[in-house]
Amino acid sequence: MPTENQIAEPVPSLATGHDLNAATWADFVTRLHHDCVGAGVHDHCTSAAIFVVQARRIVYGIDTDYSDNRVLLDHCNDGEWFSPKEYWVDQDEEDRAELNKAMQDWSGCQFMKADESDQWHVLGELEGFVVTGWHESWEYINAHFTKDAAEAFIRRKKHDYGKGMRVYVESQYYAWEFNAIKEAILDGTLIYTPKVTP
Repeated sequence: MPTENQIAEPVPSLATGHDLNAATWADFVTRLHHDCVGAGVHDHCTSAAIFVVQARRIVYGIDTDYSDNRVLLDHCNDGEWFSPKEYWVDQDEEDRAELNKAMQDWSGCQFMKADESDQWHVLGELEGFVVTGWHESWEYINAHFTKDAAEAFIRRKKHDYGKGMRVYVESQYYAWEFNAIKEAILDGTLIYTPKVTP
């Protein structure tokens, strides 16, 4: 057991890129069992699970008549705020005073006490900014046998996907080859055998 000043070494795992050997195979089978026939099935409601990593994509510039989603874009500094409150929190006292004055002129109250539609209007009048609609979608990146492997990929690569990533569980119920291989692993038909070098 590590002492207080030592950091425990991570358990070698195929999910984190370790080599295939008897120990990493046993760990993989244990995780696969948990996710596909064990307690993990309760989390995603299918024993035919495959764990898909998806990246969040946002499409900007949708006419606000066709989208309830609003975003304030700062064209000069590449800033974006998905609510008036989010923008307000990021401002200093001077900027907040200007927002309050603009809102007083527009609707006779302070910025944070105004209706959200009025807040968006005032934000849209700021020089160098635009209020536009947006749409979110999730793009397929890759797929994994286990949830741990999908989460390990996200930890490794999240810096490449600034809008966010998630693990989405798909059912592979009719993917007969995939299921046959997975079942063979789980029932011990397909086992780890060390490579014999001549």
